[in-house]
Amino acid sequence: MATVGIIASPSAGKDVRRLVGHAGSTGDVDKIAVIRRASLGVIESGVDRLLYLDDTRHLIQRALEGIPHGNVQVEPINQAVMGTGRDSEKAAKALKSEEAGAVIVFGGDGTNRDVAKGWQDVPLLPLSVGTNNVFPFHIEATVGGMAAGLVARNILSLTDVAKQAKVIKVEYGDGQSDLALVDLVLVSGDFIGSRAIWDVTNLQEGIFAIAESATVGLSSIAAALETIDRNEDAAMHVTMGDGNTSVRAPIAPGTYETIPIKAFRKMDLKEQVSMEGPGVLAFDGERDRVLQEGEAISVAVLKEGPWVISTHRALDLANMIKHFVSSD
Repeated sequence: MATVGIIASPSAGKDVRRLVGHAGSTGDVDKIAVIRRASLGVIESGVDRLLYLDDTRHLIQRALEGIPHGNVQVEPINQAVMGTGRDSEKAAKALKSEEAGAVIVFGGDGTNRDVAKGWQDVPLLPLSVGTNNVFPFHIEATVGGMAAGLVARNILSLTDVAKQAKVIKVEYGDGQSDLALVDLVLVSGDFIGSRAIWDVTNLQEGIFAIAESATVGLSSIAAALETIDRNEDAAMHVTMGDGNTSVRAPIAPGTYETIPIKAFRKMDLKEQVSMEGPGVLAFDGERDRVLQEGEAISVAVLKEGPWVISTHRALDLANMIKHFVSSD
């Protein structure tokens, strides 16, 4: 069955950076409207099935109420939800087992990371509704839903319309592993607290898979030093602290900070870098794990992440084959 999955984060766009920065929050009404438009695009594409995660605020369920879906089966993923990132991770695993041809994610960098943790090479259409959005795109959801549907139906080949993203792979000494999609930063401290990072005085060291100039967030620090395109076979290693260099970077919406730089260098894919505690590891801008003093991790950037669908490329190809044109 040609299947598209939809995952939405109810917490995206509502973290502490909305208070300390100058960005407005993304309310449920706005999210529901965007999800509804994407769903209508998916249905219009002619898929067999639309599976969705019924989150704690029922965003997708509310978006689907009352819209015509013809012969398309519209079903929730059968799982309990707890209101954490684990919901998105588990939903991604479920969609993989259901052989979804494309997954639309509504959220920021953190939500997309959760999905990649559940299905690392997921065929993904990431639509932005979070705070610091580097990984997902600002694209009209109506056409995004159509692009996802055409890929799921194999009208368009995934490899023709998508590129595989990089992942920052973290290996712990106890055999556990984790990943980030944009950046991994070690900050000083010994507890997670508020997960979002907005105070730059405690930044120690970072690995950046994406460092594009027109972005906001921690990756803008690396971008001020050297641009690393999301599709480039490279990454950046930056050590923060007293040195001969500093950068002025937009670390949150409406907020520029000066960050002292001790050293920086471009990295090759698969190159191993060691980072050592004490400190807290932040994945894609959010604190997630405490490193004890002397505890070391191994980090490498690999091109083994989600296959990110380009809506522009998909619709260009669909128009080239006259998919939307009919003759009497």
